[in-house]
Amino acid sequence: MIKRILVGLDGSEASRIAGKYGIYLSKKLKKPVIGIHIIDIRLLEGPFIEDIAGALGFTVYSDFTPKIREALEKRADIILNTFAQECREQGGDCSIVSAYGIVVNEIVNMADPEDIVVVGKKGQHSEFAALFLGSTSEGVARKAPCPVMVTHLEFREIKNVILAFDGREKSIHAAQYISDTLKELEISNVTVLSVLEEESKEKQGHIQELLKEYLKIEYELKFLYGYPEEEITEFVNNNKEKFDLIVMGAYGESPIKELILGSTTSYILNHTEIPALLVK
Repeated sequence: MIKRILVGLDGSEASRIAGKYGIYLSKKLKKPVIGIHIIDIRLLEGPFIEDIAGALGFTVYSDFTPKIREALEKRADIILNTFAQECREQGGDCSIVSAYGIVVNEIVNMADPEDIVVVGKKGQHSEFAALFLGSTSEGVARKAPCPVMVTHLEFREIKNVILAFDGREKSIHAAQYISDTLKELEISNVTVLSVLEEESKEKQGHIQELLKEYLKIEYELKFLYGYPEEEITEFVNNNKEKFDLIVMGAYGESPIKELILGSTTSYILNHTEIPALLVK
């Protein structure tokens, strides 16, 4: 059962949409939502400040850091207060918090296993994400102890859901999560996608038996054939107007296999055009 909804807010349009989903989930699930803004300490470190000071013509920047800090704190207040006001106007149960640190680490440290974290797919400094070893959303999704919802650039009520299911442990957890938790969202339709290398009655039967055991709501099962990341991405994007969310297990491959072949979760997350809920 969900205890809290944590929303990462950085002032970008993507995080504004994430905030809308956080408020929506709070009202639907009757759980508190917490708006979180992390002031990235890397913005206050020497090289970054040196570059800014140099661009502005300063030769000494020792007095410059407090001014940057003050500006970042004022900006954090605006972002969080705007979210809190919207939440109150919609009748949500919300609180706000800010902190200094590495964004991914701070959000992850604030989360408990019973929470759900909501983050936008692209944040304010997404163009520099490669310099910071991956985007904030993917970093949070990998490290958080709880499910993580990565939103897209449009808000829609969650009515029609895709479950990516391969029969492994993480996808079973995703099926249970839909059954036990998301039923309160009053989902109208669940479509289960299961991708096999080739048509096999034995493998199809195994998937059907697992779904019968673990997915306790009505659903439609579709089998696709080929590479999971490609088949699921193509199906989602061809039907992006019909579905509001894809639910899947988070990062089921071993770290070594992900390093060599890449992650199916990352591929789907980065190439699909609807929000994704990643379940641990």
